Amino acid sequence: MYLSHWNLREEPFQNVADPRFAYLSDQHQEGLARLIYVVQGRKLGGVLAGPYGVGKSMVLELLARQVDSVGSSRMVRMDVPPGGVDTLARQIGRALIPSASFADVASLLDALHELVASNRPPFVHTVLAIDEAQLIRDSASIDLLHLLTNIRIPATAGRPDSAAFTIILAGHEQLISSLAREPALRQRLAMIWHLAPLNERQVIEYVELRMRAAGGDMWVFEEDALREVAVASGGIPRLINNICDIALMMGYVLKATKVTRQIMLQAITEAGLTAPSGAKVSAGETAV
Repeated sequence: MYLSHWNLREEPFQNVADPRFAYLSDQHQEGLARLIYVVQGRKLGGVLAGPYGVGKSMVLELLARQVDSVGSSRMVRMDVPPGGVDTLARQIGRALIPSASFADVASLLDALHELVASNRPPFVHTVLAIDEAQLIRDSASIDLLHLLTNIRIPATAGRPDSAAFTIILAGHEQLISSLAREPALRQRLAMIWHLAPLNERQVIEYVELRMRAAGGDMWVFEEDALREVAVASGGIPRLINNICDIALMMGYVLKATKVTRQIMLQAITEAGLTAPSGAKVSAGETAV
């Protein structure tokens, strides 16, 4: 609705993992680099943790594209399903062997061992990326992931045997404490990386990058408005997107040429957050 008003090709603040809109802070870049190292080294696993909305899905999307471009591995992504270990086993089975169905964990593991051991056709090293992994709360599901890391691709001429699967667990920060109680799996995870929220400078760069990527003017948001976003959002990209999308809509309705601090404060309130400076803007107040 507001695209033509702001001279945009598309909406810049959609909460989807679109690499065209990827803003990689130093910590996002390092997290991605570490995951690439885990995959290329065919390590048994790694962890990407952080607050909700901090950008874990974007990092996984960029990792998937890197895996595809190299071609020596494949990457399978899934969210943790409700229902415990048997449901998780069936979901993994559908992803890895679509032509088969599995009633339980034992049948899945038997089929995977047979598939990998036969190596006909040659089994491709597989990255199994499981998002929302903080929802894995039963020890049986942890045991399943542990057992997957035991499966090895047989040695061939000139190449030793290697891990068939690299498990990447992505989830909320509580995932780290959960894994600390599961040493058998934790010891097999080569890397744990924590993504923290963006700081004020990074929030400003994030908003400006997304505006440019959508074909718009990066200076639409006034600097003091962006400072309000940084505080109200706590540096969480998902919340930044919500606030800025509402602000663009309000600016369009008001026929504004800039997103001012007053418009931003109202957008923050509309997003269900607290105006960071204590300012109150009523729903009917005109902001220019």
